[in-house]
Amino acid sequence: MKRFFLILKLFSRSKFIFKNPEKRDLVIFDDESLSDLQYLIHHYNFFLLQVKINNINKIYFSLKIFKYFLKHYNGNIFNAYLISLLEIINPKVVLTNIDNSSRFFDVAKTLDKKINFMAIQNASRWDFDEYKHRYKKNMIKSDLSKNFYIPNFFCFGQFKIDHYKKYEIKVKNFFKVGSLRLANFFHYISKNKIQIKKPNYDICLISCPAITYNDVYGEKDIATGYVGTIKFTIQFCMKHNMKLIFAMKRDKKLNPEGYKKEFNFYKKYFTKDELNYLISNSLVKEGDSSFGYSSYMAMIQSEVTVCTWSTMLRENLAIGGKILSCNLLPTNIWDFPIQGICSIKNCNFQEFEKRLLQIYSMTKNDYFTRLNKDKCYAVEFDEKVSTIEILKDKIDYFLTNRVNQSS
Repeated sequence: MKRFFLILKLFSRSKFIFKNPEKRDLVIFDDESLSDLQYLIHHYNFFLLQVKINNINKIYFSLKIFKYFLKHYNGNIFNAYLISLLEIINPKVVLTNIDNSSRFFDVAKTLDKKINFMAIQNASRWDFDEYKHRYKKNMIKSDLSKNFYIPNFFCFGQFKIDHYKKYEIKVKNFFKVGSLRLANFFHYISKNKIQIKKPNYDICLISCPAITYNDVYGEKDIATGYVGTIKFTIQFCMKHNMKLIFAMKRDKKLNPEGYKKEFNFYKKYFTKDELNYLISNSLVKEGDSSFGYSSYMAMIQSEVTVCTWSTMLRENLAIGGKILSCNLLPTNIWDFPIQGICSIKNCNFQEFEKRLLQIYSMTKNDYFTRLNKDKCYAVEFDEKVSTIEILKDKIDYFLTNRVNQSS
């Protein structure tokens, strides 16, 4: 019944186009990834394929689409529709920045002998550990990591390759390219000739609120463990008179509902004094042209960046910044991939304080010698060659090679 009403809603708001979509060499799979791809694809003539039901505002229909639909229908109406559109568009490349999209996996399994499918990693991706954790707790009916299928995966770095191989995830070709979002930030500040003043803050604290994690993962102390790191950081900065910048995750103007949920999450767990201190030292995104980059700006203008699991920890380490991943969680799902001076688990405040003071006072050269992996193990970074340019070269290569090539 729920699916019926969803389809009814889709039909009521969508424009029907009674013709075939135009042919394009490049298809962007999922319009939600468009903002992160803006610097990468602006010069290509591409077709934007909407794959989220709530985002679709037009539906193509023709006799040819219907014939392909009948050919590919195996119980999933929407997947058969997407495959039919791609058969007609006949692109050389299908590109997505939503690298954990189940629809992308399903479509790629059907068409990867005809089309080059490219997925760009856009977050740390703890999915496999999360799925297996939930499956063992009987919270989901199957281990969803078994559904992953990526013909060409453009990942952050070696850690993700090791991670995927550990869980025997189906990936044909790996390419280590670094973080596109981080590259977008450096492109933005270069384009706008923004000068970086550093250090401007002592500690940058990244917000990644665990709003629904207790229920989703069947653990009662995930939220309190996550909040514990923030409480330790507040206590540390107040005690040592450190200048703190707290980077909120949601934009107050562009995503007021998300911002409200984030704020209410912290309101639930902090005392009035803690909350006031946190808010008074917060970086609140206000929907201006620098949206999406203000957290990066705060990070690179800080001596040390602190969080539990944010992707920005890995990115900051890769570009030569000092970080501390503090994990007070009741599970090892979100353990930081690099150990040593940069990571601490299940500590009390005195241990946290000692470690953060140590990191703050040491030179970067000394800091990086005390990691158990290279600083670029989790995220590749080359200041001379942008991830944007690397990806453009790869797209161009696949656009001139119809069949998937091996790495």
